Amino acid sequence: MAKSREPKIILTKKHLARAERDAMLQRWLITGAAAIALLVLGILGYGALDLTVLQPRKPVAKVGAVQITIADFQKAVKYERVQLINQYTRLSQIIQIFGSDQNTAAYYQQQLAQVESQLADTNAMGRQILTNVINDELVRQEAAKRGLTVSADDVDKAMQEAFGFYANGTPTPEPTATEGPTSPPTATTAPTLTPTFPPNFTPTASATTAPSETPAPTETTGPTETPTAGPSPTPPPTATPYTLEGYQKAFASFLERMKSQTGMTETDLRRMLETDLLRKKLIEIITADVPTDTPEAHARHILVADEATAKDVISQLKNGADFAQLAARYSTDASNKDTGGDLGTCAPGRMVPEFDDVAFQAAVGLYPDPVKTTFGYHVIEILSRQSRLLTAAELEQNKSDAFTQWLSDQRADPALVTEYDIWQLSVPTVPTIDQVLNAPTAAP
Repeated sequence: MAKSREPKIILTKKHLARAERDAMLQRWLITGAAAIALLVLGILGYGALDLTVLQPRKPVAKVGAVQITIADFQKAVKYERVQLINQYTRLSQIIQIFGSDQNTAAYYQQQLAQVESQLADTNAMGRQILTNVINDELVRQEAAKRGLTVSADDVDKAMQEAFGFYANGTPTPEPTATEGPTSPPTATTAPTLTPTFPPNFTPTASATTAPSETPAPTETTGPTETPTAGPSPTPPPTATPYTLEGYQKAFASFLERMKSQTGMTETDLRRMLETDLLRKKLIEIITADVPTDTPEAHARHILVADEATAKDVISQLKNGADFAQLAARYSTDASNKDTGGDLGTCAPGRMVPEFDDVAFQAAVGLYPDPVKTTFGYHVIEILSRQSRLLTAAELEQNKSDAFTQWLSDQRADPALVTEYDIWQLSVPTVPTIDQVLNAPTAAP
């Protein structure tokens, strides 16, 4: 029996053409799919590149020829958040200690709420930190113009002292009652980025928090109300001096936390300390001509409601009437009418401008015309005018004000400083309180 043969397929030109079209279509589909895949990967890759590389390099401000990038700005904001959270922790500990005293607990609870509010108001924090980083760059550039430098050894010493490590022994505190300022004035108008390292990184003892500039007292026109919050917490004992190895471990632990929580490196921290040291040198130069004394005027007045009465009082005084008696009779200023209208001795700026002008520019004696202010009409007699040396605190405050004004003037120069609105979209909201408090502790 003959074997059956498979039918022979005869490919016609039509079949060949169709097969060729199908193969071409398949190649197009594969090529198109590959192109789409590459396009998607490209978009995703660019997005990742933009997020991790390009965006952080965009400027939030420009100072001279130097750009302050989003990355630098965000590190500074995160650092400030960590400082506020450390403050939050200390306040919480105080509340635990004095929790039985309701008044004290309520006072510190209010401070806790203020810290929480600062952390929540990202726009206000971003605005302040942007000002701070601009100020820092202004300081660095001005210091460079004036040839001011800080050595690596100076930065090392400042870093060690920030952790309470003194290679040459703990310095003896200097007496505070001096004729000059005991420390350089605070350079900024708001919280600065001066490193304030947490105290919980010392392996052998609890190291003290980094020394920070104490704001000089602001002169006020009257007594300031002091909160009655109960007893102040007992100051912690001074840390036991520790070895170089102990300091190095403490610093390494702190650095690990800062890198994890803020992205800051050792280079960033050293730059902060270097800027702070440059600022102190620059303050001394810029404020060198701040006066060390101030004029003072001793005056008395009679305050009345209308100009006619004031002129009548002046006429009586010119005819020999007693100033104290007329003050008791006519003056509407209850705070001094019974003490002869005596205002005591005051420095410029303590009175309203119209009164100030007379007190410090007119001749000593009875001013011949009524002086109108928002309070009414004043009959003024200048008893004396003299000059006195400023106290250390007053001189320090005046230097601080002068340097702050210099920074403000520099920031206001559009040819020098440019801000970009992108900063408002770049303010980080981390780390949070939980992230800082629950951060893993570095192994010893």
